[in-house]
Amino acid sequence: MENTVNPDSLLKKVDLKDKILKNKKTFLEKNELYNILTKELLDYLGEDLLTAPASTMTSLHNAFPGGLIDHVLLTTKYAIGINKLLPESMKVDTQSVVKVCFLHQIGKTFLYKWNDSEWHRNNLGKMYNFNEELTSMKVGERSGYYAMKYGISLSEEEYQSIVNYDKPEEDKQSKWYGSTLSTILKQANELAIIQEKNI
Repeated sequence: MENTVNPDSLLKKVDLKDKILKNKKTFLEKNELYNILTKELLDYLGEDLLTAPASTMTSLHNAFPGGLIDHVLLTTKYAIGINKLLPESMKVDTQSVVKVCFLHQIGKTFLYKWNDSEWHRNNLGKMYNFNEELTSMKVGERSGYYAMKYGISLSEEEYQSIVNYDKPEEDKQSKWYGSTLSTILKQANELAIIQEKNI
């Protein structure tokens, strides 16, 4: 008989509750400080934003409840650090850096569903499946859509950064015509993934 373990029991098993609560507190405090996600967007995403994973498989990164916010916070930390290292003429306003980091993956909030197959979880590390009920979009596109639908004003650079962060390397338009902000976001996101995969 197949075990139908759900994410709530995984929380207890791996003791992620404290980490989720700590990340929630940090995320909401920084959100208030930088005035990024509107009340409407926070209400729409709800607790799912705080408990969503960042990916589907353990071989990827942060495939656990709360993995998404954990990733967003780490990406933000790296992005702020990268921005500080730039020459003054290239630095980006910190508000914009935090804004694109906080928003770039909110499109993952409802994207993954817990995998009920114990065999797939235990043998392949496939903890989640894709939610087939959602309209197909890249994560950055869905994130931009959610942001604009729920009252967040984005500059052209902020929008471009969010929708292009997950475009493939061979996408010449996003590579050669990107902004400093989009480059900061891409690099910070990649560094965060590397760190998360090594934990």
